[in-house]
Amino acid sequence: MADLLRRSAAFDDDVAALLSAAWPPPSQRTLISLAYCRSALEHAVSQRILIEGQLTGTALALVRLVFESVIRAAWVLHGAKDDWLAKFSVPVDAGQLDEPQMGPPIPAMLDAVEPHAPQAVSELRQLGKVLKVMHSFVHGGVHAVVHALRGYPDANLIFVLQNRNLLLLILSNVAVMASQQPQLMGAMRAMREAHADCMPGGKAS
Repeated sequence: MADLLRRSAAFDDDVAALLSAAWPPPSQRTLISLAYCRSALEHAVSQRILIEGQLTGTALALVRLVFESVIRAAWVLHGAKDDWLAKFSVPVDAGQLDEPQMGPPIPAMLDAVEPHAPQAVSELRQLGKVLKVMHSFVHGGVHAVVHALRGYPDANLIFVLQNRNLLLLILSNVAVMASQQPQLMGAMRAMREAHADCMPGGKAS
């Protein structure tokens, strides 16, 4: 676990550097997509730090935030219509708490992204199935209660961390496409190879 946390932290640093290199965005669409990428990375880093501090119940609740932020980043880039982007970007009046424009449900977002990134969507659909239980930590379900009483096994936390890293790899691909900078493709390949050992199927020590 300690080694995986260390390697995940190094991966986070490389993802952050990639997002910085992807800036500035060339359009309103890519601006919003990269903003979701930044949000997803913040959630993911917070999740790792919470696991390091053994605050694992809150860390597990963040699974949903990371997952949905990555999907929204991809959907804004590939699936959102121009009129949705225009409505979403309308300034919110002071004191106004309602969202100006929400997107479709997550399954519909994945359907829209699939023609552009079928492999990534396949991985996201699989992750959605296996991470579904984590919603219990968001809504205060039975898994949250059991965790508070018994804790969470290291093997399960390793699974969560490895899949968190897979989500960040997908996020990095979205950022590269949003940046429209061809030179970042090489950086993406190098990062994928450098951090393969902290992905699902990698060494978990």
